[in-house]
Amino acid sequence: MVDVPRSTPGGVAKPSPAAMPRLTGRHVVIILGAFFAIMFGADGALIYSALSTLHGEELENPYDASQAYNGRIAEARAQDQLGWMAEVTARPEGDGVHVVADFRDRTGAVVPGLEVRARFVHPFDRGSDRETKLASDGGSYEGVAPPLHEGKWTLVIEVSQGGVRKFVSQNAITLAPVGG
Repeated sequence: MVDVPRSTPGGVAKPSPAAMPRLTGRHVVIILGAFFAIMFGADGALIYSALSTLHGEELENPYDASQAYNGRIAEARAQDQLGWMAEVTARPEGDGVHVVADFRDRTGAVVPGLEVRARFVHPFDRGSDRETKLASDGGSYEGVAPPLHEGKWTLVIEVSQGGVRKFVSQNAITLAPVGG
């Protein structure tokens, strides 16, 4: 028996049902397998992207933080009244990050008798934060923070005098690899 294409009323030949490809169980399994492979691949890419990017900020108690806002404004005004200027440098060294801070008053004189702390704050990972005390050699204050990985950090310098915090400086820095 010969399969002859049937013609339609418009004169276009239509193939017979026997000449059309058939959908078998094997085809369905392959199509479903490809579908789920694409879905798992897309899910994996999205999960990787979510875990390797910004983690967001969190506050332990946002209400208390909002109530402390006016206090922070008053501290900033008191700091401005002091007229202190700070020059801070940080550079990676083999045993950590070397920090040097120099504090001067309005007249340019060195401010003596300070207790200085340097904190390296990671923007997303609190577990990576590091802190060190800076000691004075009579002029500048120096210290070495534990090793930090390269990338963006906030270097927070906190200065106290007589147990009272007098000065805070926040500096956005980027640490490059040593020798890079």
